[in-house]
Parts: sequence; structure tokens; C-alpha cells
Amino acid sequence: MRQAAQCIGRVIRSKADYGIMVLADRRYVRADKKTKLPPWILTNLSEGQVDLDTDMAMGIARSFLREMSKPLPKDSQVGTALLTEEDVRRRAQTGGERDDPLGF
Repeated sequence: MRQAAQCIGRVIRSKADYGIMVLADRRYVRADKKTKLPPWILTNLSEGQVDLDTDMAMGIARSFLREMSKPLPKDSQVGTALLTEEDVRRRAQTGGERDDPLGF
């Protein structure tokens, strides 16, 4: 289980990342195996996403990727952006050019 959790962790490396993790093995349906997964995985795993056939899994993945590809409404971005308001203002003034070595 540790190796599976490590592989899953490689999908998401930062706050800005998102990905799809597929555990395509019946063993992960069993409670004794599933509970050995790290808490951060278990909290993001709903019962409706367990023990799916291929078509259902593909449908969920497709919906997830469509949703993630949509731009966020401006009001929902306030307080959740990785850049501060000052970073956004500075980038707007420079036309979006990166004006420091970290790329902010």
C-alpha cells in the first residue's frame, strides 16, 4: 500500500496541480486494504468513486477534466489564488511579464 500511495502522491506535487488517480485493482475495494491508504487520499475518495466499471470511471474522469478546464468565476478566485493581490497588480502593470526571478 505504501508504494501505491507514493505513486498517487506523484500525481499532485503542488497546490496548483490536479490529476486523476486510478486504483484499478479489486483489492482497493476491501476495507482492510483501503484503510491503509493515507488520510489525504481517503478524504478525497467518495463511495461513488469506488468499484466502478471502465465506462463509469471514464465518465467521471471526463467530467472532472471538463470542470477543471473551465475558468473560475472572478468572485470565487478571491482569497484562493496562489498570487497575492500585489502580485496580480504588478503583473497587470508589466503586461504579464515576469519581473522577478521566481516568476511572480
